[in-house]
Formats: sequence, C-alpha cells, structure tokens
Amino acid sequence: MLNSKKLIGSISLVSISYLMSRVLGFFREILLAQWTGVSDASDTLDLAFIIPDFLFYLSAGGYLAITLIPILSNLSKNNKETLNDYFISLLYGLAIVFLLISTVFFFLRNQIVDLLNVNDPELFIKLFSPIVFSQTFFFIGAILMSFQYFKNDFRYAAAAPVIYNSCIILFGWIYSSSPESTVYGFAIGGLIGSILGHFLIQIIGAKKNGLSFKLLKPKGEHILQYMTISLPLIVGQSIAVVDEQLFRYFGSFLTTGSIASFRYARRVALIPVGVVAQAVGVASYPTLSNLYVENKLEDFKLLVRKQLSVLAIINTGVLILFISNSENIITLIYQRGLFTGEDTLRVSKIFLIVSFGLIPWSINQIVTRSYYVQRNYWFPVWVGTSITLVTVILLKLNSAPTEANYAGIIISSLWLNMLVLTFFLKVKEERIVNKSQMLDFLKIFLVGTAVYFLTTAINIYSGNLIFEVIIDSLFILILIFLSLFLVKMKYVNLKRIR
Repeated sequence: MLNSKKLIGSISLVSISYLMSRVLGFFREILLAQWTGVSDASDTLDLAFIIPDFLFYLSAGGYLAITLIPILSNLSKNNKETLNDYFISLLYGLAIVFLLISTVFFFLRNQIVDLLNVNDPELFIKLFSPIVFSQTFFFIGAILMSFQYFKNDFRYAAAAPVIYNSCIILFGWIYSSSPESTVYGFAIGGLIGSILGHFLIQIIGAKKNGLSFKLLKPKGEHILQYMTISLPLIVGQSIAVVDEQLFRYFGSFLTTGSIASFRYARRVALIPVGVVAQAVGVASYPTLSNLYVENKLEDFKLLVRKQLSVLAIINTGVLILFISNSENIITLIYQRGLFTGEDTLRVSKIFLIVSFGLIPWSINQIVTRSYYVQRNYWFPVWVGTSITLVTVILLKLNSAPTEANYAGIIISSLWLNMLVLTFFLKVKEERIVNKSQMLDFLKIFLVGTAVYFLTTAINIYSGNLIFEVIIDSLFILILIFLSLFLVKMKYVNLKRIR
C-alpha cells in the first residue's frame, strides 16, 4: 500500500515552502507594479528573461529531477557505491557546459536586442547581463536539488525560492528611485538570490544528504547518457512550458505595456498552481518513481488518478473565484503607486482569460511526470512541440492582434495539450483515465458550473472589495465542500486515505 502519511508529509512541506515563495513572489509583483506600473521598463524586464529562460528550458533544467531520479533509483538499487561518483561527474560536466553557453549568449547580447524588437536597448543590456548568468546557478541548483529529491529531502530545495524572491524584493527596494532603476534592482537581486538560494544552500543540502564532493574529472559518457535521456526534453518545447515566452515575444509587437499586462495577470493565476499542483507533482515524483521501479503498478495508477481528480476539483473552485472576481482581485493586488485604474481594467481583462489556464497548468504537473517516470519522453514532447508550432503559426497569422486574442490562443493551446496527453496516458497498456475517472471529471464540471451560476446569481455582499472576495471564497468553498457529500466520486472523497 502507499505510504500516504510520508507522502502527505512531503507534499505539506513543499506546499508550505511554495506558499511562502508565492507570497513573496506575489509581494514582489505588487511592488513591481507599484514602482513601474504597466510601462516600457516592465516590458523590458520581461524581454530580458526570454533568452535566459529559453536556455534553461533547452538544457532541460526544469526537468532535471524528472530525468535524474529514475537513473539514480536504478543506480542505488543495482550499484550504490558508484552513485556518488556518477552524480559528481555529471554535476561538474553539466555545470561547465551551461556556464560556457551562458557566456556565449552574454557576448551575443547586442544581436539579441535586434532579434527581440527592444525599445530600450541600453536598459535591456543592463538587465540581460546579470539575468543570463543567474540561470547558470539555477541550473547547478536544479542538479543538486534532484539529488535531495532522490533522498526524499525537500528542506533545502524548499528554501531556494524564498531566498531568491527575498533578494529580488530587497534590491528592488534599494533601487526603487525610478522604473528603470527598479527593474535593474530586480535583475541584480535575482542574480544574488540564485547564488545564495539555488547554489550555496543546495551544496549544503546535498552534503547533508550524503553527497561527497571531490576533485573528479567529468566523464563524457555520463554527460552523454544524461543528454541522450533528456534529448526529447531538450529538443521539444511544450506549450505548457513556453506559453509565457510566446506572449513576451509576440507582445513586443503590440502597444507598450502588453507584455507587462500578461505578466501581471499570469502571476496571479499561477499562485494556486505553485502552492498546490507543483508541490504535489514535485513531492510525489520520487514516490511515483519508486512505485514504478518496484512494479507496484496498481498503487501507481491509484495515486495518479486521485491526484488528477483532487487537483481538478480544487482548481475548479479557484477558477470560479477568479472569473467572478477578476477586477476586484486585480484592484486589490496591484492598484497603487504607478499602477492606475486604467491599468487595472486592462490587466483584469487579460486575467479573466488567463485564469482558464489554471486547470491545464495544474493537471500538466501530474500527467507529464507520469509519462517521464515510465521513461516515455518522446510522446509528450512531440505532442507539446507540435501544439506549440501550431500556436506560433496562429499567433503569426492573427489578423487582429490584441492582448486578449493572443492570450486566448495561448490558453486554448494549453487545454488542447492537456486533453491529448491525459487521454493517451497509459501504464502497461491500461489507460489512466478510465470510465470512473471520466465520470469524476464530468461530475466536477457539473458541480463547477452550478457553483459558478450560484455565485454570480446570489450577490451575498457588496461593499468593501476585500470582504467581497473573502465572502465569495467562503461561499464557493462551502458549496464545493457540500457537493462532495451529495455527489459521490470514486477518486475524490473526504475520508482519510490510509
């Protein structure tokens, strides 16, 4: 049987960490909006992240734990004494490779200015330099975190985003004399935060979990093995990963503030994804890997099905809150300082659309990991990359380019990606989404529809914006909670899983 107590403990720890990180990230976005508004400076900050973020994706840095944990599980099972040397060899080799790549792009920064249609080249170059090198420390940190995840220790990795966001806020505040200096402070803070949180702290965490650092020449065969396994993740760029990059690029051709508007809306919509879905995905991945390696396939399938149904019902409730209170939420979070009432209306319209990405973003955290733990990398990559290419074509051919149109195309692509991957997900030829799961999803949809109409039809309270949002939140929570008693679902119930 599943060790539910241990798994829930891991998920709780990661959830608390992600909650703290999201709160700080949330506060960071509030300050950015207050100090820069929807401006050319905030757009330039986003543009400066396109290439560094893309490099991180191309290196499969975001999937390091997904790639390495199954390898480490097999090494630990068959040949424990070589695991340390293998990991150190891979760590040193990949760190050198990524540092060289970051350096190359640093010297190409002037050419990148022309590629991205930057309005303020001088500010862009000033921001790009610290940002591109911060990705090196992110990458090294991701490798060190994967070792700790393999050991089922999430403590030090959990501290990384908290330290990172704290440094950004601190240096943003120090430099907050103008929008241009504020975004520079954010870039410098990001570099220092990545060094402290994603590099130095993770070295300590890996050592505490038994990793022995030693002078060792990286072996090409180890790097080649990693590159071979992660090749589909490197060559493939799923819409679930690059949606923000697409809007950054295409948004640069729209009016000033378009990129910032999408950024502000997306950051709010991603809060529940980071606090719940990402935490569940990260914390449960070692358990899924072990269940699969030990051939406990019934437990594996049960865990995935429960996670999918629970995430669907949670995010349906949050989605209802977001779309029924979009303007109130944006007003409460951002409207102060240089962020005006006009900016609120602009961002809330985008937020209304972007909120529908909640469910595919969340489900993707579980579905992709369920493919990868089975070493099935190519199918999700081909699906995601194909949908991304179609999305790029649709964005390019859009005859009436607006922020809302671009957001609608990108979010629709996220849904298509999720539906295809979820439908075809199998374990030993048995589909994960069986009839019972489909029935759960149908019931969740009907419950969500009923709760939405009740929430919008019954105006419980009108007055103070904070109380409006709180009361609506409680009303939605109570309705969904009651629905779990009235509507029986196979993979969602209020009883404790033993």
